[in-house]
Amino acid sequence: MGGVLSVFAIGLFTLLLAGLTAWGLTPSVIRLAHVLGAVDQPGHRKVHQAPMPRIGGVAVFAGVAVGLIFVRWTAGTYSPELANSARVLGLTAGGMFLLGLLDDIRGVAFGWKFAGQIAAAVVAWAGGFRIDMISLPLSSHVYALDLLSLPLTVLWIVGITNAVNLIDGLDGLAAGTALITTVAVAASAVFRGHIGVLAVSVALVGSLLGFLRWNFRPARIFLGDSGSLFLGFLLAVISIRGSQKGSTVVAVLAPILLLALPIADTGLAVLRRSYGLLAAGSRSPEGVRHIARNLTVVFRPDQGHIHHQLVARGLGHRQVVLVLYAVASLSALVALGDVWVNSPVLAQLLAGALVVTSVLFLGGVYLGRRRRLRASRGSVAPRVAPGVARAADAESR
Repeated sequence: MGGVLSVFAIGLFTLLLAGLTAWGLTPSVIRLAHVLGAVDQPGHRKVHQAPMPRIGGVAVFAGVAVGLIFVRWTAGTYSPELANSARVLGLTAGGMFLLGLLDDIRGVAFGWKFAGQIAAAVVAWAGGFRIDMISLPLSSHVYALDLLSLPLTVLWIVGITNAVNLIDGLDGLAAGTALITTVAVAASAVFRGHIGVLAVSVALVGSLLGFLRWNFRPARIFLGDSGSLFLGFLLAVISIRGSQKGSTVVAVLAPILLLALPIADTGLAVLRRSYGLLAAGSRSPEGVRHIARNLTVVFRPDQGHIHHQLVARGLGHRQVVLVLYAVASLSALVALGDVWVNSPVLAQLLAGALVVTSVLFLGGVYLGRRRRLRASRGSVAPRVAPGVARAADAESR
């Protein structure tokens, strides 16, 4: 009983220390961002109307670091897994934070950021955060990945890292979604007995709670790449470890379900941009050459993300964020149900139900977009001066 209470006390103090650090440090980070010029300027794709500090990742990283230092000091000597997790994640996730911070302050070319993510993912794989098996839908048979473990692990980590970055489009959306996912990862880690993952998750939950005080609408600071890359990388690696030690099918499905929202949004973005590129290539006299020269358009930002579509349907920014919080919570609950029950059949049934629900939800969102486009083409636009039209369009976004 005394051991349980001591573990609970360590967890509680970790949560509080991480939260207070992020909450108390953020105002200083806001001032520092203005001094460094690390601010996000308003633009036609942006929802904010004034320059906004964009190095919120500094506060989130500091909160996690303080929480983990406390855990390492109080309990690290009793858990080899905790010590190993701290070393690996400190090197890799810390590297992601520094890479993102450099991009927020001075700018980093996409190729260099991508290379840094791959390098960090390889180090995480070498440190034991890896995908070793995979199963096919509606099948209980599991295939050992062997030599494919490294490339698939790298693909997962790099993909999730960028997926979290892509959903960071509204005040509090990425941080709140990450918070919901991390709570589910922590609960799964308790059930599976992963002390290292649990420690990281508790510190991250506390840090995100403290930061959201300043990031939820109306936000006073953005996560920036320093925050979104750090969060995405950390969620990718701990979701892999947190679902292990159970049924192999469950171990494969749980991380996907935990991160269903950013995965779906990123997948749709890639499909949407690829379709647009292929359509443009078919209309161009250059054909395939036009497509090859413009492949980077697949990675360029646009206004077709799920949160943009919900705003276009008339929901307020805060309403959209809360709706997507509910979606993230549903997928997290399904993932936890899979882990707790540990039944391959139930895991696939729950996953299938979530897929059907998601398809209906996304179908409603994007069909509404098509109806709006058809209606706008059929209506007669008033004659407005081009400069006025551009300003009105920018304000509507």
